[in-house]
Amino acid sequence: MAVRGEFEKELLALHERIIRMGTLTQNAIEEAVTALVEMDTERAKKVIENDDVIDEMEREIDQACVELIARQQPVARDLRDAISTLKLITDLERIADHASDISEKVLLLAGFGSSVVIPADLIRMSDMSQMMIRSALESYVTKNEETAANVVHMDDKVDALYDKVKLYLVKRMQQDPENVELLTEILLVCKYFERISDHAQNVAEWVLFYIRGRRPDANAG
Repeated sequence: MAVRGEFEKELLALHERIIRMGTLTQNAIEEAVTALVEMDTERAKKVIENDDVIDEMEREIDQACVELIARQQPVARDLRDAISTLKLITDLERIADHASDISEKVLLLAGFGSSVVIPADLIRMSDMSQMMIRSALESYVTKNEETAANVVHMDDKVDALYDKVKLYLVKRMQQDPENVELLTEILLVCKYFERISDHAQNVAEWVLFYIRGRRPDANAG
């Protein structure tokens, strides 16, 4: 019983660290989006600088989780909890990396001056990506199956928006070849938001793995 209690105590401490990492990741995306909309280079630089903090948190949590598994050798639901934790922090770290990537694009886009126009559907993509991250983290904290499942389904909507924006930007490139470089950078920003939504979906799927004992793609139903 003492061993079980110690495991639960260490796992709770890990969860608290992941929630802090998730909050920092969410903040990074919010700041990156604001920097993009306002072409705020100083805000973008801060997002890039803070990425190292999240990277270090991911390494520390990963190490603590691996040590916990090796020491306690959990089985069944406890093992699923530990495994989903390991996988989930990788996706959070990659979301934070993309916040930094977007911020680096802001620094580039700012150099184009007043010719930068952010498509409305790109903003919608950013809003949906942020909603997915918030809901994925909420499902992790509450272990809510319905919330996690909703996040998984939302990814299709972001993918559809990405396809729409990509088509629009490619058409713009054909019509306005002088601005191909600018439009390409904006397209890359769209791709980062599409990847962010993929990682948010992964977070939700790992929550479902913990709850159900399988990933959603293991059984289409």
